Amino acid sequence: MKEIILVRHGKPASAHNQKVNAVDYAKWVRNYNKSELDPNSQPRKKVCLENSYIGVSPLHRAKCSAAHYGASHIHEELADLREMDIPYYHLPFTLKAWHWVVISRALWFLGRKGRFERFTDAKQRVERLAVYLDTLSKQEPRIVLFGHGMAHYFLRKSLVKQKWRITEKDGEFWGVTRLEKM
Repeated sequence: MKEIILVRHGKPASAHNQKVNAVDYAKWVRNYNKSELDPNSQPRKKVCLENSYIGVSPLHRAKCSAAHYGASHIHEELADLREMDIPYYHLPFTLKAWHWVVISRALWFLGRKGRFERFTDAKQRVERLAVYLDTLSKQEPRIVLFGHGMAHYFLRKSLVKQKWRITEKDGEFWGVTRLEKM
């Protein structure tokens, strides 16, 4: 049996939810992408990393999460595992930061462009990663990846299309999603 385990990063220190306008929301996104982990953010449970091929997103919060989790050796930094961009548009609103994320992602899903990766390109990137991981699992039967919520969501969907079966699913900060394939 082969196994892929997706571990979402811990809560970033900058993941506050204050009201911001469009300019401040763009700053919020930049700070979120550079943020250290919130010192109070701890894994609710830990997956054993022994005998695992460990991959990590190139984004800081994923690398910090892997280190905090106890990953002493990273086998591969996977560029395609980076988070799907958090888009930002200059709209005339003041909203809570996470409401901006929801509205901006909805516009992004609908094809609205900006100075960030297009949604269709992000999905193709994650689908490419799923194919790579399926192939890698032939040599490395247990893969643990430290990454991001939206990227994990679409990666999970792509792996299921390749006959992987979800046995555990948690998309929260530090959440673990486990997939298996015979």
